Amino acid sequence: MASPAVNTVDDLHAVFFELLRVGERAAIPTAVDHAYEMIWRQLIRGERQPGDRLTDTELASQFGMSRTPVRQALHRLAQEDLIRLDARRGFSVRAFTANDVIEIYQVRAVLEALALRLSAPHLTQEQIQEQLEILHRVRAALRLERDDHSVLLHLEADLKLHNLLIQSSGNGLLIRLLAGLRSQQTLFQYWDTSYPERNEAAADEHEDILHALAAGDTARAEALLEQHIVNARIRVLMDLFGMQAESQHPADEQKRQRPPESATGSVGATTE
Repeated sequence: MASPAVNTVDDLHAVFFELLRVGERAAIPTAVDHAYEMIWRQLIRGERQPGDRLTDTELASQFGMSRTPVRQALHRLAQEDLIRLDARRGFSVRAFTANDVIEIYQVRAVLEALALRLSAPHLTQEQIQEQLEILHRVRAALRLERDDHSVLLHLEADLKLHNLLIQSSGNGLLIRLLAGLRSQQTLFQYWDTSYPERNEAAADEHEDILHALAAGDTARAEALLEQHIVNARIRVLMDLFGMQAESQHPADEQKRQRPPESATGSVGATTE
């Protein structure tokens, strides 16, 4: 299915949701699927703040549906660690700590490198060249225009490249695990157009990964991908917590408090 045109951040969210759910969505979405997507969109747009309660009564009224599918959607979101479920308070918006962010990126780096290793034998030179051509067009737009639309195109290309590397692994469990981690990341990443040099740096890193794959150097491509994800983690932790790279270790989290309210659902994202 062709992706919709990406002209706004909401368009990008729609593309990302489709990419995350490749192979999972029913041909005809159920009421639960519909409720799940609408709640997910509220979370990623930052319409709900960390700690805010999520009730099936309020959401069902808002969506114009019965409480049962909304409750089932909330349970699905809780199982995926996108929201919290407490026996007393019920469902609430998850607040991500610095340690949460570090752990998510650490696990994602290892799993996505594995996905690349499994994908490499199945990727054709045509697919790699197509990604390089897209990257070159988008990077040229970033350098010449540096407007919101060029950044959105870059972010779309970024999402699709990572998705290609993950989906081509052919490992269903790995694909689902990474979809869950990447979905969690959307709730605290900055989809932000304020730092064009970051997007250009990420595009350079993508190019290095693709060239390594084109040359058949899978080990180098893996190492470059892991470092690419580490670099993204460094940028996110600096944005959200003011943490310098040298202090970004899980053991240090015991000394820190929960993040400011912007640490979930920000409008925008640092490039992966």
